[in-house]
Amino acid sequence: MSAKMSVTEMLETLRGQIDFHRSREAFHAQQEIHHREERERHAGELEVVSQRFAALESAAAAAQEVLRAPEPPAAPAAPDDSDLGPLPKLSQAFARVLAGWPPGASFGATAFVHETRRRFRQVRGDIDNRSASLYLRRRREDGSLEAVREGRAYHEALYRKPER
Repeated sequence: MSAKMSVTEMLETLRGQIDFHRSREAFHAQQEIHHREERERHAGELEVVSQRFAALESAAAAAQEVLRAPEPPAAPAAPDDSDLGPLPKLSQAFARVLAGWPPGASFGATAFVHETRRRFRQVRGDIDNRSASLYLRRRREDGSLEAVREGRAYHEALYRKPER
């Protein structure tokens, strides 16, 4: 704005500001009414939801008193393989794993190798599916194991210990 403004220009500028602020006041008054209505609606919903929450929370607490968490089953004792020494033979490790396998549960060479690696970190020889499969096949031939399924090109043979 220039420093030399006529009185008419000043009146027009002030009239424009008055119109602007009057329209903004009306707008915000409408917003205030809308926000008050929304606040009242949400306050009512909050009360209903809070009552439902309190009822559900007390029911859950009562149910927890009735229901106790089941006690976890006792973990089976880890087998003691220390008598085999720090570096047992592969055949000894296989024999121990097979002796600890539950009767009636079917398994293949992959599961057998996994369990052997879990129990014996270091053994003499390579723990692989091929040597485990050979060991399991020999135990089947001597009657220690039963065949559940014959092996195929893409399916390993499955065995189980007979229940005696």
